[in-house]
Amino acid sequence: MIEKVAVVGLGLIGGSLAKAIKKYTDLRIIGVDVRDDYINEAQGIGIIDESFKKIEAPLDADVVFICTPVGAVISCIEEMLPYLKDGCIITDVGSTKRTIMNAINEIIPENMFFIGGHPMTGSEKFGFFASNSELFNGNNYFIVPGKNTPVEIVDVFINEIIKKLGAKPILIDSDSHDKIVGIVSHVPHILSATLTNFVYKEDADSIKFAAGGFKDTTRISMSQTEMWKDIILNNKEVIKNLLLDYENLLNEFLFYLEHDDIESLCKFFDSAREIRKSIAS
Repeated sequence: MIEKVAVVGLGLIGGSLAKAIKKYTDLRIIGVDVRDDYINEAQGIGIIDESFKKIEAPLDADVVFICTPVGAVISCIEEMLPYLKDGCIITDVGSTKRTIMNAINEIIPENMFFIGGHPMTGSEKFGFFASNSELFNGNNYFIVPGKNTPVEIVDVFINEIIKKLGAKPILIDSDSHDKIVGIVSHVPHILSATLTNFVYKEDADSIKFAAGGFKDTTRISMSQTEMWKDIILNNKEVIKNLLLDYENLLNEFLFYLEHDDIESLCKFFDSAREIRKSIAS
């Protein structure tokens, strides 16, 4: 039974987790963050019950959420392992899973359990002040159990926390996860940034005339560089192959254009429209 959780990193995702857990469960919450303003705000509005800037003593938590940037997850867990109690569930919210799972599976002690996690939600905004309790409601939440984590532990974690936040748990392996998020999240972010840089390079003044389409397409390019740098590097091989596939598709479009193949151009746009209609808005 889960009674107390710790959230390490009170940024957008960690702050939203803390707010959602406070709103939808009866669990006590420990907040951990190096930023005084995040800690003070979280305590001031009653979201966290205890706080630390760093874990340097035994931590009385049944579940620990690691909500740091992807590149810091492994080292963060390594540093805190000596302070966690028997039976503790450790989980993360990182956008890549294979590198993290491989590393943690090797260092996790037998008396603790790791469950890789990734809520498929977010915002171009960041920080605790942008967090909200409804961020997970109705959204998929990938679950990647550690190699020695029993099914019953995963079930407790899902039933006592994830489902109560309104999220839809999806059990998956790390390789499948990284391929999926590469397709629907990582490459689109790169393309958003590419389009933004392309327009500026071609004609910087043209940006002042940008309307809804350009703004919608490039919105995610405003996300934190530090966070996305870690994500891209941790899923580098998958992303490289996907970008090559994307290049091939662009070349197909160029071929249609060069040969005035109106029928193929129309099919290209018709196909995209029908596929997009199938996605819930």
